[in-house]
Amino acid sequence: MTFFVFRMCPKLTCRSIWKSEDNLINFDLFKGGGGDGTIIEPRKIFTTLTRNPKFKRPSDEQAEVLDGWFGRRGEHDLTIKMNTGSGKTLVGLLALKSSLNEGFRPAVYITPDKYLTSQVLAEAAALGISTTDSENDMAFMRGDSILVTNIRKIVNGRSVFGVKEKKIPLEVVVIDDAHACLQSIEEQFTIEAKSDSQLYKDLWNLFSESLRQYNAIEHSRLLSGDPAVLCELPYWIWKDRSADVASLLIKNRGLDDLQFKLDLLIDVIDLCQCAVTAKRIEIAPRCIPIDVIPSLSAARRKIFMTATLANDGILVTHFRADASAISKPIKPRGAGDMGVRMIITPQELNRDIKFDDLKAFCAEVAKSRNVVVIVPSTNQANQWKDVAAAVLNKDNIHDGVEKLKAGHLGLAVLINKYDGVDLPGTACEMLVLDGVPSYSSLIARVNAAALEGTTSSNIELVQRIEQGMGRGVRSSEDRCVVLLWGSGLSKAINFHETAKFFTEITKAQLKVARQLAKQIILNRMADLGPILNYSFVGDADWIRISKEAIVQAPDTNYFYMEEYVGGQRAAFDFARIRQYNRSVEAMQVAINAAPEDRVKGYLKQLLAEYYNYIDRVESQKILLSAVALNNRVIKPMAGIEYKRLSTPDNQFFDAQKFMARFPDGNDLVLWMNALLDDLEWDPLATKRFEAAVHSIGQFVGFAAQRPEIETGKGPDNLWGVGAHRYFVIECKSGATIAEYISKADCNQLLGSVSWFGQNYPPANSALPIMIHPKFKFGVEASPANDFRIIDAVKLLELRDALKSLGINLSTGNKYRSRDDVAGALNAADMIPGRFEGRFTRPFTR
Repeated sequence: MTFFVFRMCPKLTCRSIWKSEDNLINFDLFKGGGGDGTIIEPRKIFTTLTRNPKFKRPSDEQAEVLDGWFGRRGEHDLTIKMNTGSGKTLVGLLALKSSLNEGFRPAVYITPDKYLTSQVLAEAAALGISTTDSENDMAFMRGDSILVTNIRKIVNGRSVFGVKEKKIPLEVVVIDDAHACLQSIEEQFTIEAKSDSQLYKDLWNLFSESLRQYNAIEHSRLLSGDPAVLCELPYWIWKDRSADVASLLIKNRGLDDLQFKLDLLIDVIDLCQCAVTAKRIEIAPRCIPIDVIPSLSAARRKIFMTATLANDGILVTHFRADASAISKPIKPRGAGDMGVRMIITPQELNRDIKFDDLKAFCAEVAKSRNVVVIVPSTNQANQWKDVAAAVLNKDNIHDGVEKLKAGHLGLAVLINKYDGVDLPGTACEMLVLDGVPSYSSLIARVNAAALEGTTSSNIELVQRIEQGMGRGVRSSEDRCVVLLWGSGLSKAINFHETAKFFTEITKAQLKVARQLAKQIILNRMADLGPILNYSFVGDADWIRISKEAIVQAPDTNYFYMEEYVGGQRAAFDFARIRQYNRSVEAMQVAINAAPEDRVKGYLKQLLAEYYNYIDRVESQKILLSAVALNNRVIKPMAGIEYKRLSTPDNQFFDAQKFMARFPDGNDLVLWMNALLDDLEWDPLATKRFEAAVHSIGQFVGFAAQRPEIETGKGPDNLWGVGAHRYFVIECKSGATIAEYISKADCNQLLGSVSWFGQNYPPANSALPIMIHPKFKFGVEASPANDFRIIDAVKLLELRDALKSLGINLSTGNKYRSRDDVAGALNAADMIPGRFEGRFTRPFTR
């Protein structure tokens, strides 16, 4: 009897009967005819991959971008812009594979975080592209595999890729979700010292006396623990102590926050900003010295991939990118394709809808569908806690997102996470943006305040809103309801100064949203249920209308970069090599290129900082001229000459003149609602509160001024109300946990009254007013007898009166008539004598 023994080869199918050992084929010996890595065109590479059947071929958009990149691949820095969900990952992986085949190796695909790293690895496996998550993998070093890792693994003070040296050289890099990576890089280059740390105490002791001499009031408020005070340390104080700061940081380098950051910053300490509050101190450079990670900065090919990076200038200031290369982004022809969003702003449909109505409605929807709420702060998140299944921050967001993707979770709240999160399909069927995005970084808040209202500021706001709105639509097949809550968001999508910066697809969807809104009668939030169901069930007509709007959106290259950023970056780099004269020259070029006075003023402050190395006296003169253009920059050490505020000759004339800026009554209402949103008791929004008080004065026809902001001295607000009468106003909107008005707050108002007496002749009179949640002074305080208080109750009365006034004047566009304005202001008690009687109260002890 004859026996046959069959041995199966793993690579052969179950139908094979031959022994593979007898004739092994070495496929590596094939040359010239393919299989040797000589194919470099990305689309041809795609056809050779052993891939999952779901990848039939690149989409038209992907093909266009791949061809565009391949034709320009010799340029050092390139940006690829594709709509959310249009397949950037495939494009990035094929571009890297093409580069490897061309001989550029090693190659790395960089994501914002570990969570997205795992997603890229999974997609690469499905495509049949070899990847690894280990920088020690020899296949990566040889160029046989692509390393997929997150930005923090590369950019940190103990980077395995090398700090100030190349431990692992990189030839070609793809930086995916570039806007999210940029945020991580900023965090890595920011040192934070909390008030309970020894580092904070050491830094405070180092600067305290100098700060007291510069601004005694701000110094006193910081000492008292006032949460509303955010102080940028004047650059001359910082630079004079920078060597001592470096010593303190080195002494404390064992702290968790310093271990991975100190070596990134130690060489540019004198070129940093420093922001101080009673709770923490932050230190960060003006521009990112990314070349301290030379493996990244010196890569021969860098590809930045992004969906909605509206302001490309940040690639220059953070990645030191070539401005001329990134000014020509690679993108598909046309506006592209994306999923369907049903955008609704409830407060525009019914002004009486309250936050509690929104919350209850979202909780009801969340019983059967995943609802995601994005909020700007922990304080705002706390208002959702009682109905939330999960509150997600940077520490637990990945687990929370996985639960949303896995099935029904309910209502999840994301804290200040507007990018870097994918919520496809049923992971997010309704998305709520609750309020305008804000900044958690102190230094970002300082710089944003200085540039508030400028084009770059508006673009950054729109960018973050659009990023947030895109979380629930991650492919062209997705659909999601997007609810925008808060008048600040209503203002952003309606006012021309901001709305014009949205992408064309978003503009098209907003246009559909306005057409939809005309057919909705919203008496209560529940009335939205049947409307939202068109999105939830994928109604064919709704999908058709939405898709038609998307495909008809006009083409645009979505490129914006301020003309001054190149000079700003060059000035920083020259200062690093102590070429201060050249820094000054570069900053002057930047200033000349700036189109707006506020921006010129901000840049002049930077010019003054560099001039401080050359001539300290001239530096102060330059800073004085900066203040004349932008009163939000640092004030010179000698102070600013104060210009007295005149009282109005005709309040009603001035009020109507101010209101003439509104194109129609609806714009007036949107503006008023946004202003009222800023009149909130919030320690993180005190400057917005003060600005709102200033705007109220202007709106009702009083002369209004912010002396403390404009000159560094005096009250938060000063109103000239008529006949040489003034209101001296101190705002304490951040005193949310106070049980009474403190001695420090009392002394501040006393000091402002004294300041008024020093700057105004005796014929003028001032009524001291404090805006504070409480009306009772502590036992140590010594208020003057004429002090008046706008407490929580009175502020609510004032808000209600202003809301009614706005509605009254908007109806029939009454605000265009001076007589109607006069009648409305009289009826609302917004005139001298009656205003303080109705909206302020006496204090108690």
